[in-house]
Amino acid sequence: MRQSIIAAAILLAACAATPAAEAPPATAAAGPAIPYDPATNRNAAEAPSGAYTLDGRHASVIFRLRHGGMALSTYRFDTLSGTLDFNSAAPASSIVNFAIAANSVSTGILNQAGERGFDREIQGFIGAEATPNITFVSTAARLTGPGAGIVSGNLTMNGQTHPVDVEVSYHGWRFNEARQRHTIAFEGHAVIDRTQWGVSGGVVDRVASREIEVFIQAEFNKAN
Repeated sequence: MRQSIIAAAILLAACAATPAAEAPPATAAAGPAIPYDPATNRNAAEAPSGAYTLDGRHASVIFRLRHGGMALSTYRFDTLSGTLDFNSAAPASSIVNFAIAANSVSTGILNQAGERGFDREIQGFIGAEATPNITFVSTAARLTGPGAGIVSGNLTMNGQTHPVDVEVSYHGWRFNEARQRHTIAFEGHAVIDRTQWGVSGGVVDRVASREIEVFIQAEFNKAN
């Protein structure tokens, strides 16, 4: 919301006259803002090993970039699929495959005609027609701490494949009464340089940062 000229002037004057306050001291993390259900087992060693399938209704891939070098713009993909071969005895040996429908990008922004024209522009930038799926195939993993690790793999987008490291956190597992099967959950975070995948040139370089931050939430259901 735009501030009036008078309000802005008062604010600037106040800032000039008042010394900057010291940053509050850092405090220890108190855990997630939204607590885990007590029925969720956070011990990965007790999670059932085996083949799992991504629950697309309880998964998300959100990405954000800096628009014009200023504010962060956030978007998402709506259609996801994937598999997980989980080994509770040796979690680092687990294998994950992830696929995103490139034409499922959703910005929530409509053009003057009430159409999702911006979505189609992004689909063009990432080569959705020639490469319908953005895929990630893991090649290695290593633990970095309790419930945390790095999953390395190959990311294919816009017809090009390059290695990517994904920081992964383990949410836990539980028996899903509704589906009568075990469910295991993770989150992931990565930063990629879009130009490595040929997403560059023209308007893209003018308005979008090279670095794209990706956030993943994923629940996998164990095959019966």
